[in-house]
Amino acid sequence: MEKLAIFGGRKTKTKPFGSGKRIGEDEIKEILEALDSDILFYVFGTKVKQMEKLMISLYGIKYCSGCSSGTAAVHIALGSLQLAPGTEVITSSVTDMGSLTGILYQLLIPRFADIDPETYNMDPGSVESLINGKTGAILVVHHAGLPAELDSLMKIAAKHNLPLIEDCAQAHYTKYKGKLCGTFGDVSAFSLNHFKLITTGSGGIVMTGRKDLEENIRLFIDKCYFRDGRERNPYFLAPNYQMSELQGAVAIGQLKKIESIVERRNKLGMRLVKGLAEIKGIIPQKIPEYSTHSFFLLVVRIDPDVIRVPVKEFCRALEAEGIPSKPNMITGGMPVYLYDIFQNRSAFPKSMIPFVSEDLGSNLEYQRGLCPNAENAFEHTFNLNITEFYTEEDIDDMIRAITKVSGYYERGKR
Repeated sequence: MEKLAIFGGRKTKTKPFGSGKRIGEDEIKEILEALDSDILFYVFGTKVKQMEKLMISLYGIKYCSGCSSGTAAVHIALGSLQLAPGTEVITSSVTDMGSLTGILYQLLIPRFADIDPETYNMDPGSVESLINGKTGAILVVHHAGLPAELDSLMKIAAKHNLPLIEDCAQAHYTKYKGKLCGTFGDVSAFSLNHFKLITTGSGGIVMTGRKDLEENIRLFIDKCYFRDGRERNPYFLAPNYQMSELQGAVAIGQLKKIESIVERRNKLGMRLVKGLAEIKGIIPQKIPEYSTHSFFLLVVRIDPDVIRVPVKEFCRALEAEGIPSKPNMITGGMPVYLYDIFQNRSAFPKSMIPFVSEDLGSNLEYQRGLCPNAENAFEHTFNLNITEFYTEEDIDDMIRAITKVSGYYERGKR
């Protein structure tokens, strides 16, 4: 048995991972044109509008609006529905706070669905069990770049006459049964922050095929101000989530690359999944054959009956072998409902609104054990990153290192 690097053995990966520049000549050209125009405000400029048209051509959805962030995009999507305060929105227990901020700002109440223990996406059965007379929408998250079970979720939404919002922050150009995620629901939200597959530093996109939502989206982005010559007279509360012309310019260049980026990530990611599936005690995220995973990241489970070591210790050993990984970090170490903001019901200062409110008719707590599959996943999973710049050799090194570490701990060594 080869000694692990963490104990003084030879390191598995000594060659640096493949790397490259994400911003290139296309983005620079678009930025210079925006600067040369001397107009950086989206209403009078051209770049945000160009980006929106490009997104429409890629996705085949009728309406698209740029905005300031992915968090803003989800908030805008919710705001476009104009749900009454106290309405419940069902979403995933495994997501980022960006999926939830808009729910709370609209004084809506999140209800958390458990996850499928193999895909880490929302379990449709759990979603349906949460529906009641106060339910106003389903917010589906395509976690890690893997499509959720959209057929089932759409049937549930249609059965109960509920709008479906797609959170595609991690799922650019991800496909479900050959169709792009973001084209199934009533409205969809995308992120363009630094960590996503494509980036403008910060930025977001909202898409819909519904004309009635399109105007609400535009107004919600821009303080409920009309920008078409009508009198400025807001009729609902809306923030300022405008996208700048510089963000729009960068997004144009990035969107031109998205198909090739996802194609490359998928090729590398599927190579990694295939290799990991051969390792005893290692269970990569299940990818249904009809899904195209964009590999924002890959979730991997350690079988505790085979590999008898805490996942954090496993990851420390893997790090010593030259392979970065993040233990228990699907969304920050715990299902989101265990965050202090939900445990303390402290969304707003000196108030428990919207969780507890006589006016809203709410009194909701989020107990540990609410979503057992989600809680279990955090005990036994770690994340692996993949970028389009990695090589096949990088992927094979990852597989070799995980094989080495798992083989050592499979024998109960500590």
